[in-house]
Amino acid sequence: MPAQSRLIEGEFSPHDLFREAAALALCGSPAPEHRQQILSGQFRGWMWMEEVHPGLSGSACDLVTLSDAVIAQPIERSVMIGVHLHGRNGELAVEGGEAVSSSLEQSQIVGLGEARKGMRKLFPGDRYVRAGLIVRPSFLEHHGGAVAGNDLDLVDRLMSPGVHCRALRRCEIMIHLAKALVETPYTGSLGTLFRESTTTQMLFQALRLLRADEGCYRQLGKRHYDAVLHAQSLLDAALNAPPGTMALARQVGLNRNALQAGFKAVFGTTIFGYVREQRLRMARILIRDHGLGAAEAGYRVGFRSAAAFSVAFRRAFGHPPSQDASDTRH
Repeated sequence: MPAQSRLIEGEFSPHDLFREAAALALCGSPAPEHRQQILSGQFRGWMWMEEVHPGLSGSACDLVTLSDAVIAQPIERSVMIGVHLHGRNGELAVEGGEAVSSSLEQSQIVGLGEARKGMRKLFPGDRYVRAGLIVRPSFLEHHGGAVAGNDLDLVDRLMSPGVHCRALRRCEIMIHLAKALVETPYTGSLGTLFRESTTTQMLFQALRLLRADEGCYRQLGKRHYDAVLHAQSLLDAALNAPPGTMALARQVGLNRNALQAGFKAVFGTTIFGYVREQRLRMARILIRDHGLGAAEAGYRVGFRSAAAFSVAFRRAFGHPPSQDASDTRH
């Protein structure tokens, strides 16, 4: 039976409103359940896609490919943003454009100025986890007033004629949002609001990253910029035993000086400086989440001297490691 609205008259408190909302929830029919599509055949697992606003769809999947699989379909004029979370990345081949691939936990943007055929090949036996979104022109028509002018310009450029591909630097916020779409913990109307909020936040975070790196991208050029981001993903995957700068440069197809210059332009630091920053973050986790003392945490991430670790930690986070240890105890 549908819920009936009721009028609350006289004086009332916020608690009264919550009581009325709870009463209506008991009287009404449950909100429609968000359902994942369970797949069989060439795939085992699930996927979902949902239009969270007119012209804006979120999606996620967790699939195991049982045999060679090719996903081929026409893609309308749109902007696609995806984060690859697990498994080998099946390259996306778009008609008239180069093959698009992304590293693990890296965000990728593909803009199409007109409808084109797209194809992605997946590998047998591999688990493939990905989350993302699609923006269509109708989103800007419906919500253009709620989108900042510089964001509108970026989306317009991505949907200009041709195929436009951009890798984004690895971003913990984007990874967190993508995982949230995969692991959605809510159902009913709360789940609907969660997916709408998370998808929208992912869109604007991606545009913020794209805008922040525009200068570096123009300065370095696509090949150089993409090689630097590839190097970042290789370092992030091997922080306990990172490759040397010469080996890293060979892996991404640049000479050492060009890679160092690219790191400085994109991240504001050298390759060694980047690795040291990530090691300090690891140390902070060891102190906060695992209860290690400052000296031991510093030693575990590669600092010979507790004093040198304390200086570097304070420079990175604005306070000594002892403060994080104290906060953990309390």
